[in-house]
Amino acid sequence: MLFAIAIVITLQVQMKKIVFILFVSALGFTSCIKEVTKPMSKEDISKKVDSISKIRMKEQDEVAQQDLQRRMKIEVKIKVDSILNAMKTKSDSAINAINAAKAKDSIAKATTPATK
Repeated sequence: MLFAIAIVITLQVQMKKIVFILFVSALGFTSCIKEVTKPMSKEDISKKVDSISKIRMKEQDEVAQQDLQRRMKIEVKIKVDSILNAMKTKSDSAINAINAAKAKDSIAKATTPATK
């Protein structure tokens, strides 16, 4: 009786191994089968390329806008400071020119004899 039980258990273990091996083999064979695909037409290729390029262009536009916003914060401030400096220098030089002209006039008046 014990011998019969041992044979049955051994057969069950072997059957499980065989079923497992058969399952893995079937899975392996089905994964190696090539899928049949029809070749794409020129229109299909064009549609695919257009859709991919639209996505990429949109991504590039977003990156460019982010870069623009980041750079505007930096570069606009520099440009404004430069323009204000130029205006200040120009107005200072204009004031200096006016003061020099006034000084020249006052010197001219002081050195010119008064005429009646």
